[in-house]
Amino acid sequence: MAHWRSWLTSVIVVAVVILSTMSAQAQPVGPLTDVGTQVEVGEKVRVLRLDGSEVRGELSAVEPTSLDVEVDGRVVRIDAADVREVGVKDGVYNGILIGMGAGLAGGLVAGQLATSPDDGNLRGLVVMVTGAAGLGVGIGLGAALDAAAGHFKLVYRAAATVRVAPFAATGGYGAVVAVAW
Repeated sequence: MAHWRSWLTSVIVVAVVILSTMSAQAQPVGPLTDVGTQVEVGEKVRVLRLDGSEVRGELSAVEPTSLDVEVDGRVVRIDAADVREVGVKDGVYNGILIGMGAGLAGGLVAGQLATSPDDGNLRGLVVMVTGAAGLGVGIGLGAALDAAAGHFKLVYRAAATVRVAPFAATGGYGAVVAVAW
């Protein structure tokens, strides 16, 4: 019974650590010029246009009516009315935190399962060593996987728009409606 209580305590402690390191990231919506306050010139960005196409490169300039993004040595100007979302390259920090929690949990559980309560001080030493090893492996894997994934943190999202265009033809008339969000 004491074995399960010790194991359950370890799992609860690791879960609390993991949950406390995760934070919800707000997705601010505001004028396009706010992008300049959240992203520095030269940072890698992803701009999603209203038509669904993407532009990835380094931010060159932010103006009230447009964004300039350098892509392969040339500057691409994107009108503000054509911008749906802007994301900035996310670092590997969150991958490291998730890897730390998962690695530590795996190491602690492995140490608990590899020993028995009768092992005394040896059990504590084994749990400590496997926990530290799991922590190190988790940090490395978390950073590597997060860097490979290429996440972008959302810094701008345009408000939903509705466009209505009337049309007339022989034998009828109507309207074309386009909704973007």
